[in-house]
Amino acid sequence: MEQTVSLQALQNAGFTQYEAEVYLEILKRGSASAIDLANASNVPKSRVYDVLRDLESDGHVEIYKQDNLRARVLDPDAVIADLRQRAESFADTADELDDLWDEPELTENDLTVVKRLETVIERARQYIRTAENEVRLAVLPEQFHELRPVLHEAHDRDIFIKLSLSPSMDGSLPPDDYLDFENTTSEVCYREFLTPFVVIVDHSRVCFAPQRGSGTEFGIIADNRQLTYVFHWYFQTTLWDSFETIYSVHDASPPLTYVNIRQCVADIAPLFHEGATIQLTARGYDRVTGEERHVSGRVTDLIFSGPTTDNTYPALCEVSGQVSIFVDDGETTHSIGGWLPQVEDIELERLTIESIEYTD
Repeated sequence: MEQTVSLQALQNAGFTQYEAEVYLEILKRGSASAIDLANASNVPKSRVYDVLRDLESDGHVEIYKQDNLRARVLDPDAVIADLRQRAESFADTADELDDLWDEPELTENDLTVVKRLETVIERARQYIRTAENEVRLAVLPEQFHELRPVLHEAHDRDIFIKLSLSPSMDGSLPPDDYLDFENTTSEVCYREFLTPFVVIVDHSRVCFAPQRGSGTEFGIIADNRQLTYVFHWYFQTTLWDSFETIYSVHDASPPLTYVNIRQCVADIAPLFHEGATIQLTARGYDRVTGEERHVSGRVTDLIFSGPTTDNTYPALCEVSGQVSIFVDDGETTHSIGGWLPQVEDIELERLTIESIEYTD
């Protein structure tokens, strides 16, 4: 260790600068005269005697007379133990500060930038545990395997789970039994290129981070509906729509469950315009009061705006504007909208197509 570092460490341990310099010189020699110690350090000769007396009163040296005033070092174990204890304390404090930085407490509508991917994954795990309706995630196979226990728990709670899977960092996919989508996901698509880590929970929370090795490492953790909406569209358009579904718990026959009103409209619009009678049940929230609403009935109209608003066979990208489903429950017609509705009665949370029938 360089002497300047040792001097600073001793000063941090309570030595004055002069005491630290003299003490190090005695340690190197075992014993020395006051004059030799002053010559070997930056301590003035007029001060060296006072410094030695202070070191003696603290139990670090012993002063004695021979041909002149001399000092010898006492067992330095106490000083060494104190320095080591201080080092451990500094290390513990550094770890605590690191944890405080990596795992900040989030409050409603909060946005936090962190520096480690592990922190983002851990917060994603917490969000998935508290999911109430849906989870969308884009992950590597290893990350899916890591999150699989909480995804399995969410699946058992009837949470709708869409997984966009990309290959591992080396471009490979593990064996099917390693992935094991059953009882863990609702739908899975495979993207052949590396994706950032993304987890979107319900309509309010998002975890995002570039994958390690992409040239930068940071993470975003947010409990914010507007920001989550942006990430939802990023997931839908970039990580989902263009890729083949490789696993699904659904088939083409009712009941068909949706958490995305645009996907529902894209699927049923051709059937509705061909004259099918479509019965559905929907759960959501009143746009004005925020109270939970349940609606069951017949679809009476579909309104959507996009690049081709008169297309009765719309692709998902063609229902990117306003989307509304009108449902007659036998007494009243209710309008259902998607995320953050502006004019509809109900903000959709989950919708199930119960039946599709054609009149002869």
